[in-house]
Parts: sequence; structure tokens; C-alpha cells
Amino acid sequence: MYHRFETLAEGVTLYLGDCREILPCLGKVDVVVTDPPYGCNKACWDGSFPTEWYLLAKAERVVTITGSAGVRDVVRLVGDEFIDVIAARNLNGMTRGPIGFGNWLSAVVSRGKPRQGVNAFDFSVIEIMPDHPSPKPFIYMRRLVERVTEFGETLLDPFMGSGTTGVAAVKLGRRFIGIEIEEKYFDIACRRISEALKQPDLFIERPKPPKQEAFL
Repeated sequence: MYHRFETLAEGVTLYLGDCREILPCLGKVDVVVTDPPYGCNKACWDGSFPTEWYLLAKAERVVTITGSAGVRDVVRLVGDEFIDVIAARNLNGMTRGPIGFGNWLSAVVSRGKPRQGVNAFDFSVIEIMPDHPSPKPFIYMRRLVERVTEFGETLLDPFMGSGTTGVAAVKLGRRFIGIEIEEKYFDIACRRISEALKQPDLFIERPKPPKQEAFL
């Protein structure tokens, strides 16, 4: 089912393996926040847009990040469970889109509604990006996670990549489950989330270390 798992703190567990095999074995979570492959051939694993994970993920709310070209695929996938789109404008970066250059990211919200608030925000990329073909900026993920989750909730990312969603989650006091199929990126995610656990945001309660089972 999975090749390896790491429990980095109480409520923070990462799995190395295929999410289609791992998701059926997990319990219900509060929210899925994920950035699946878009099917735009940006990397060897990006040849098609995956769909099986959506039905397998047992979550009250699902937030799917997509490029502008992938909005149609995600809306088609979620069907009647569609709620809204959260738009985020990158003030100092652009990507290539179907009709030219674009500087926004979309996150499709489905199944259930997060708390009331705005459905758009601005961000600027200021950090060094991790070693991954399609990383999301930390500041974007922090703003998104803060918008769609509550303190103490469990957040699941079936396409964890280099772990930016997990970094944002633990810094904001959320529980986190991450799944990644590529060992290289799994190791990067383990390191980054472990470092984030050592440096929680001010006034945010840090997840407790994993419990050590007593030997009989």
C-alpha cells in the first residue's frame, strides 16, 4: 500500500506511496487542500489530470488548486459539489496561459463551505522555491490554508510534492496528512515540515511530538 511513513508530530503523518492505494485506508478528514498534476506535461508524472483521488478522499471540504487551463477539468470533476473559486493574484510573477500571460491561481472549493470571507487575495513571492518542477509559494499556501481551514482541523494533501501545504498547515496549528509518490520529493517534504514544526508561528500552538509507546 505504502512504501514508508513518517510521523513527525502528533497529528502530522506523511506517507510515501500512491494516493489511490492509501486514501481508502484513511479515515475522514476535515478538508483536502491539494495541487494535483494538471496534465500539461510539465514533468514525467504530469501527462494526465488524475480523477480517482476525488471520490476516494473522505473529506467534508475539498479545495483543488489548478492553473487557469485546468479550471474546466476540476469543475467537471467535482460536478454538482462545486461551491466557489478562490482566486489569488501573484503581484510579482506570471505564468503562460491559453490566451497569454497570467498572474493568478485558482482554487476550486467543493463539497462543503469554509467559514465566510472573501474569495480573492493578493500575494507576492519572496522566498527561495524548493527543488520541485511546480512548487507553490509558501505565502500563497499559508493564505489559502488559513482561509479554508480552522485551527486544530485535519488537512489532507494527496499530492504533497515538496510539502508546502504541510509547512503552512503545521505553522497554523492544523493537523496534517500528506501523501507523495516520488521518494525524492517525499524526503524534501519530511525535512521542510520537520523544520516548520521547530519554528511555529507566534501565538500558534505547536503540534506535540509523537508519543513513544512503552515496551512491555
